[in-house]
Amino acid sequence: MESFAVGVFFRDDDDASTLDNSHARGILAALHDAHAALTMEVARTLAANGGRGARYYRRDVADAAATCAEATCAVVRACCAANGEGRAAKVRASVGRVWEASKSFARAPKDAVRAISGRLMRCARFIKDVSDELKTLGAEDVDAEDGAEDAEEAGPIGLDEDDLRFCDDDFDEDEMRRAKATSAYATACTRVLKTLIAPTVRERRARVDALEPMVEACEKFQRAVEEIGAGAYPPHDAEEMIENIGASVRAAEEMRACAREAGVADEDVESRFADFVDAAATAKRAASE
Repeated sequence: MESFAVGVFFRDDDDASTLDNSHARGILAALHDAHAALTMEVARTLAANGGRGARYYRRDVADAAATCAEATCAVVRACCAANGEGRAAKVRASVGRVWEASKSFARAPKDAVRAISGRLMRCARFIKDVSDELKTLGAEDVDAEDGAEDAEEAGPIGLDEDDLRFCDDDFDEDEMRRAKATSAYATACTRVLKTLIAPTVRERRARVDALEPMVEACEKFQRAVEEIGAGAYPPHDAEEMIENIGASVRAAEEMRACAREAGVADEDVESRFADFVDAAATAKRAASE
């Protein structure tokens, strides 16, 4: 709100061109108040929720503060512009940027556990995308008979962007078998990740210092699964696929240890984790055959 006080001094171009010392002092005071308000909000927020183990939370708050500070600097630069350069319009636009930037605090997580949960869920979305993409492999066979007559009637089709993507005809029988095994493993990855993440997302009093390493392990898990998804398409590299599957299992084991340390009961994840390990073994065998 303090930044809007600056905008009041630039209601129109006439006001901007007739600034006197009194108005200049008023603008300076308003900018000082805006800076003080931002500093106090950051300090208050961190004091309330940025304790031990809140590294990701502090980072989110710092990012929001940096966004607001950059917008506030734009207000200062606009105020310092020379007359005749559209100073009033620039000030009004930059004040609007401050207003938009202030919303970043509203979007920021409310505490350290939510900051961690947000990052875990972001990784989960990427992994789910890999799983969903791989599920489409082999889907053309299901509709092949139904669509054969329609394709003949339609005649030849010109090249479009889809022609640059893989389709089922690009896989031979062995490649499709391995790709489907990879798809099954990607599905197992999404399920085990959900099993590991869900309790930490729901439990707002979980141990933050134990959950923060889980974010790093989850990011390693995401990278491994993305490499596995890319490796599902020919030509296949068995050694690389087996290595990536192993990396994903190791990352999942790290996440399980973190969840255990954070207070998640082992029996809550044991069955699903066993299924995941079995799926990994199956995917490795398929890759080597």
